[in-house]
Amino acid sequence: MDWKLFAQLAMTLVVAILGVWIGHYFSALRDVANERRKLRISYLLEAYRRLEGASNRDAPKTCWPQFESAIADIQLLGSAHQVSLARQFAIDTAKDRSASLDDLIFNLRQSLRSELELEPISENVLFLRFIDKG
Repeated sequence: MDWKLFAQLAMTLVVAILGVWIGHYFSALRDVANERRKLRISYLLEAYRRLEGASNRDAPKTCWPQFESAIADIQLLGSAHQVSLARQFAIDTAKDRSASLDDLIFNLRQSLRSELELEPISENVLFLRFIDKG
């Protein structure tokens, strides 16, 4: 038996197995990161929708559960700045029974647009509300 040929084949096999293992490891890391990103975007997008939908309403008590849920999600999955803004909103709301959401909504929108690779928008969010006068 030619030991030189055997050594070359064995080394080729070791390199191939190592390459497959390393490729699988990095692929698994990428998959976990992508799943985490999708979950975070999903929750923050839903929190954005709940905050926007509950804002500037005539009957705020009916919207309190939406605010509570959205603030909880932001504190769990938001950036450090978003958590700080959500916390400040909660403190101001508890103290004064009202608070501005403009900074938090704006920051959430910018963050989500960036994550989704959409162009940034600098204008503030406009809340469209219809009032029934009948």
